Amino acid sequence: MNIYSSLDNIAFEKPTAVTIGNFDGVHLGHKELINRTIAIGEEKDILPVMFTFSNHPLEFLYKKQIDYLTSFEQKVKIIEQMGIKDLVSVPFDYTIKDMSTEVFAKEILLSKLNATDIVMGFDSKLGNGRQGSVDYLYEVGKKLGFDVHIVQPVMIENMRVSSSFIRELIKTGEVKRAEFFLGRKYMLEGKVVHGKKLGRKLGFPTANLEVNQDILLPKRGVYFCKIEVDGKTYDAAVSIGYNPTIQSNKPFQEIFVEAHILEFEDDIYGKSVKLYFMDRLRDELKFNSLDDLIRQLNRDVLRIKNYIFTWFVLYVTITDG
Repeated sequence: MNIYSSLDNIAFEKPTAVTIGNFDGVHLGHKELINRTIAIGEEKDILPVMFTFSNHPLEFLYKKQIDYLTSFEQKVKIIEQMGIKDLVSVPFDYTIKDMSTEVFAKEILLSKLNATDIVMGFDSKLGNGRQGSVDYLYEVGKKLGFDVHIVQPVMIENMRVSSSFIRELIKTGEVKRAEFFLGRKYMLEGKVVHGKKLGRKLGFPTANLEVNQDILLPKRGVYFCKIEVDGKTYDAAVSIGYNPTIQSNKPFQEIFVEAHILEFEDDIYGKSVKLYFMDRLRDELKFNSLDDLIRQLNRDVLRIKNYIFTWFVLYVTITDG
């Protein structure tokens, strides 16, 4: 994939179809925009291009912390798999902020990207103060000579698919429901680091993960996850939280992400792994004793094994007709 992080030296010779947005999460609504852009590219023999920002406009304008659903690397991988080969990802700054819709179209879409077609969401706005409504974009397109294509929202459960709604689902631990809106399982990447090895002493060794602080963590609790290690996938019970039973006499400051991988004994310190969230098992709990904690951990593992067995039976039933 060709990734352009600055507008300074961009000059597309071949005409392009450009879709514009933040694309955080690359959810089903975003995929509609991307697929439409690719289809226009194939129909007109032009290049499909994605234009996005390396920072979120809200971060720049209001110094607001954004809990991202995907890292930049995840985003690139997803859109490349969909068929986008050219990605323009530039900083949102005062220069872009102060551009009118018409100036943005002239100086970036036409001059830099050689765009003949623009693909936007139904509620997208472009230009200073988000002045460029859909109707206004049509008028600018007629004036400057490019076509505007508006993609209608994707609806699931009578809800519009959006990054903000998916964030709320993740924040409340509804990872299974979020999967329907994302079109894939919610995923975290992390590096396995050394911890205090308390889980090993309890009979439940865990991989302690150092994760990207900009990526949204699901609500504190215990989850059934698939964990990918060296290209292989295993079942895991994943705890996200403060370890209240272990840390009972300390102030709760650091959130831990710990994965107990079922039937796994390899040394994976220093390796990067991926967590795919299957379902939420329970809330984070503080137990009166370590024995109570161990009993609950055994119940968590048993519940995961029951999940796996149920899905296996269902799979066999379906495949056997």
